Amino acid sequence: FQGAGVRLAGRLVLPKGDSRVPIVVLVHGSEHFSAREFYTLQRQLPTEGIGVFVYDKRGTGASGGLYSQSYLLLADDAIAAMREAKRLAGDRAGRIGYQAGSQGGWVAPLAAKIEPVDFVIVGFGLAVSPLDEDREAIALDMTRRGYGPDVMAKAMQVADATAAVMRSGFRDGYDQLAAVRKKYAGEAWFKHVHGDFSFFLLGTPTTTLREKGPALLAGVPADYDPMPVLRNLDTPQLWILGEDDTDAPSAETARRLRGLIAQGKPITLAMFPHADHGIYEYETKADGERVSTRNPDGYFAMMRDFIRNERLEKHYGSSTIVGPAGH
Repeated sequence: FQGAGVRLAGRLVLPKGDSRVPIVVLVHGSEHFSAREFYTLQRQLPTEGIGVFVYDKRGTGASGGLYSQSYLLLADDAIAAMREAKRLAGDRAGRIGYQAGSQGGWVAPLAAKIEPVDFVIVGFGLAVSPLDEDREAIALDMTRRGYGPDVMAKAMQVADATAAVMRSGFRDGYDQLAAVRKKYAGEAWFKHVHGDFSFFLLGTPTTTLREKGPALLAGVPADYDPMPVLRNLDTPQLWILGEDDTDAPSAETARRLRGLIAQGKPITLAMFPHADHGIYEYETKADGERVSTRNPDGYFAMMRDFIRNERLEKHYGSSTIVGPAGH
């Protein structure tokens, strides 16, 4: 089907029968692989009476075009996918909306604001900018390792340096990056700086960054502020976050979403304790690294019920729920 200037490959999976069913369009994160090959919800949700449209992000799988992280471009592709899902489903199409993970949390609300849908589900996404995500992740790196304010201040200098390279589109900022690397590389905390993208910039030679950086992080709007969209979006939304997310720290996003809920926006926030990115529970190895184990009880059922009814039951495993759908 036709996306925003490219041909995209998609698939509609419907439950058996001929009745009208709700349909969810799966919106990608930042991954480079084929959603049609690897996304499991395309098989799980139809067993519960929900149709699914899954498509390969541009530049991945069987879709054409170049890989991109431009949220506006990806939102246009998501809208095209939603239209195609409606066309293919015909008379069977009921409520339709998006389910988006990680980076898709920036894309799906934007798509819904451009062209209305019935619902949006965001899993482990963010209501802060990509650069803020990286800073929050670095701060969490230091906190988890037990470092205090003095080290935190140094780590924020590293975040400033990597942000400068990102803002320039990998054209400038390398002197500043080299300076903090030289200044702090010998200190014990430095090896624990990961962030969301800072680890890549810190561990990659400058010549490689200049050459490959623009393609790996193609079009990412580093300072994108999602709050204007969220403040002005009247589509019912379910946000599912992990309290212990290290890739996309959830505390500030949860605070902002609670503020929007208090203002009467149709947002429901579900928080799973002891869950990392992807809403995966985890075990911690002796060296402090985490090993993902499983999705917590209630995670799938929560999405299923919201898609079906725009309502949630009282309990979904160990989650806490705030917002209108949880009443």
